[in-house]
Amino acid sequence: MVPDNPNAFMELIGGAKDLASVRSLADEVMALADVNKQRKNLVLGNQFNPFFVPHAGGGQGPQLNSFQLQYFISQVRMAAANSSTPRIVVSAPMKSGSTFISESIGGSFKLPKVSLMMLLARPYDYAILGAATHAHEVDELALLNACLMPSGFVSHHHMLCTPFLAKQAELYNLKFILLKRNIFDCIISLDDFCLKLLAKVPGAGRYLQMQLPPDWAEMEFEARIHQLLNRFLSSYVHYHVSWKLLERAGAIAPFWISYEGELLGDKGQLAGRICDWLGRGKADSDALSAALRRDKGLEGMHFNRGISGRGKVIQGGNRQRVVSAFDDFKDLADWREILD
Repeated sequence: MVPDNPNAFMELIGGAKDLASVRSLADEVMALADVNKQRKNLVLGNQFNPFFVPHAGGGQGPQLNSFQLQYFISQVRMAAANSSTPRIVVSAPMKSGSTFISESIGGSFKLPKVSLMMLLARPYDYAILGAATHAHEVDELALLNACLMPSGFVSHHHMLCTPFLAKQAELYNLKFILLKRNIFDCIISLDDFCLKLLAKVPGAGRYLQMQLPPDWAEMEFEARIHQLLNRFLSSYVHYHVSWKLLERAGAIAPFWISYEGELLGDKGQLAGRICDWLGRGKADSDALSAALRRDKGLEGMHFNRGISGRGKVIQGGNRQRVVSAFDDFKDLADWREILD
């Protein structure tokens, strides 16, 4: 039986053990006599789980062709590009304070948080659905849906910049806020994060969660850092290089925040800078300043402030490996701020 309560309905879908079970629940929704309830739950189910797809029994499914789809997409693109709502995307390397910033902005400006990686009702469910290692790239369907939300949105990703993304930002008026933090401090925070996350994940699940070897958590410190660099160093390098390169080319104009210089510094001044850049007033600036000072975001996400410099314990070959990776792009920017 399909529950009337939306939360109970989502819990029911979340408890389904496999694809067949999810689709069976979708079939139950399609069998509802109340057409309004059927449509409402079909949409809700799709928002919660992209595999919530009924079987088309007896050929009774919707009859659509590719032309109809392309025409509909063209109309949605037009509507999204020509509407005006707050559209803020916070992008940063892992463990740079971006979750805290996005939660603080969302709470202060009353903006819902969305995923641009996948069309989902809850932004972090991509990991639950088995896409934890999915590249943080914009899914156009998710982007268009977010742009049509009358309230606007804030989104948080570890996203590289590409010429295509720069064009999407221009067309849909996406405001990118970027963070930069000492890379070695990021790696130490990432080590802490992975140890905590993978403590409850056995064997091969560690690869599916973070693409790390099954015995990673049992390794000595230097070996763990070596494996983290194998997995994540290129993403740290290409994050900074991609954004700097396209910014220098004039393709995109993001707003940069320094973790050490601003996130650990004067929160009121940082809030004022963000709101000036976004064209928001003093009330929003005061609200954001208060949120940043609480060291908690919209959903109580904790910010580990005051722990700058922990990365100094990374020495020897691991440290040189990071420095050398950025040295390949020494003509693009002065990397000392994130390496010293």
